[in-house]
Amino acid sequence: MKLEIGFFPKYYYSKDPDAGGLFPFGMEETPSYVFSMHNFYLPKCNSNFVPSLMENIQAFPLYFCAQLSNFWKKEYEKQCQKSDVKFKYLYQEENRLITVAAVENMSQLKAIFPLYISMGSSNDLVMWSTNKDIYSVEERDWKGNLEGKRAIVPVVKFDKKVSLYWIGYDGDSIFGLSNNDAFSTYKNICESLPHFVKPALCEIYNKYEESDDD
Repeated sequence: MKLEIGFFPKYYYSKDPDAGGLFPFGMEETPSYVFSMHNFYLPKCNSNFVPSLMENIQAFPLYFCAQLSNFWKKEYEKQCQKSDVKFKYLYQEENRLITVAAVENMSQLKAIFPLYISMGSSNDLVMWSTNKDIYSVEERDWKGNLEGKRAIVPVVKFDKKVSLYWIGYDGDSIFGLSNNDAFSTYKNICESLPHFVKPALCEIYNKYEESDDD
């Protein structure tokens, strides 16, 4: 499995939610390191990629936060119950739900992650934190495509050990956000990847700067 890894400079993101940008959720403070793993399509990549990665970095328990429509609600609750995954709703309105689920082990992850992939690839918000529940909800002003709108959004709070992963738009990337120095360099991240992954460094800064100059 091939993928590219790149780091984002801090000015590409902020603690305010950015619809269509980085990131569609709020933060109390921005993390030290933000990187993407991309150039693959999550629904069709090796199904052991994320489970093996989480095992390698000793990430369990995982806490998945999803913002979904009523379209997914029945299947989500059914899959959680079938997989013995405990979940709660942080916020509910007419056709928007914000939920957190605790995935405690590998068997639960392998059972429920395909559903999260389907949600994230459909551009519903799916993210997960390592070892700790870091989520709350808060009313925030949107940036990006929803500029000027104010709404209740998921908000994350980082500490030194907890990392966050978010399924990128259309399911063709996974972003990592962390204050942990284990994710401070390309080399460090590569050491955590499953053995079947062949990574390449992508110079995000150069790539985006060149695009802006066009």
